[in-house]
Amino acid sequence: MADPLLNVRNLRVGFQTDQGLLTAVDDVSFSIEAGKTLGIVGESGCGKSVTAMSILRLLPQPAGRILGGEVMFEGRDLSKISLEEMRRVRGNDIAMIFQEPMTALNPVHPVGRQIIEAILLHKPMSATDALRRAVELMNWVGIPAPDQRVNEYPHQLSGGMRQRVMIAMALSCSPRALIADEPTTALDVTVQAQILELLKRLQNETGMAVILITHDLGVIAETCDDVAVMYAGRIAERGPVGQIFARPLHPYTQGLMACVPKLDHPPKTPLPVIPGMVPSLREMPAGCRFASRCPNAHSDSVLAERQPWQECGHGHGVEACACFAATLSAK
Repeated sequence: MADPLLNVRNLRVGFQTDQGLLTAVDDVSFSIEAGKTLGIVGESGCGKSVTAMSILRLLPQPAGRILGGEVMFEGRDLSKISLEEMRRVRGNDIAMIFQEPMTALNPVHPVGRQIIEAILLHKPMSATDALRRAVELMNWVGIPAPDQRVNEYPHQLSGGMRQRVMIAMALSCSPRALIADEPTTALDVTVQAQILELLKRLQNETGMAVILITHDLGVIAETCDDVAVMYAGRIAERGPVGQIFARPLHPYTQGLMACVPKLDHPPKTPLPVIPGMVPSLREMPAGCRFASRCPNAHSDSVLAERQPWQECGHGHGVEACACFAATLSAK
């Protein structure tokens, strides 16, 4: 097995609020090799985007802070290097496609100028060559008439075109790793398929590692090599996509799988739902955070103490608790 390009170890992230310091990401670990795609899936508020922002040190300031852990990239801990060094990493070594391109793009500058800015920041290139490079990138990501679109503003482009501009900007400096934070949110299914196919094609051509954050299990199954299932700031289960989908071990993963509509179900069949609510950051239990919603938890003791991570073979691991033990014994 090749050495991981990016290795996140025991990452903890918190936010200073009026209620005190609240931990949003708690002891998260994962790794990814060059040329591979890791999917991070979970419901809103589970810590997916905060984890991604922490890798690039883009947490809201002064409230957000990394409380512990390491973000190792090519032998360097990105959580410890200076801000000046971090600016050289962002966009050049690790790039990010943000969740909403209409707010990520500057509305008062043409999209071509925004791509050029990223190129000139990291590459020794003239403005003329950078413009030529921007047009090439826009053509590469499938934007029609790129020599015309390069002078247009974000509001003049469709949602799919803005997302393609974000991808062109992210790939402008040929990064080693790409973080795609819900790149197909608010896009129709046709454009969604085009964007995902584009990312896969560009990954095959460049060999970059991709971290794909999404709510969509179908997207995970189609595009990812490995998947990490997050719940309430922790990774509940992690492993190869085929194993997770064939044999989900954590009750939360099983609940997510059960909520996916099935083509073989009769019409009007009610979709299963996971009962209960995610605990708030102020009321997170020390133990299993899913226990209050878990059908296998029959005692409040699972809320009191966190159990160790358990490897189940072939890279498949799960947070071991009473819920998991009951699930495993039933298999």
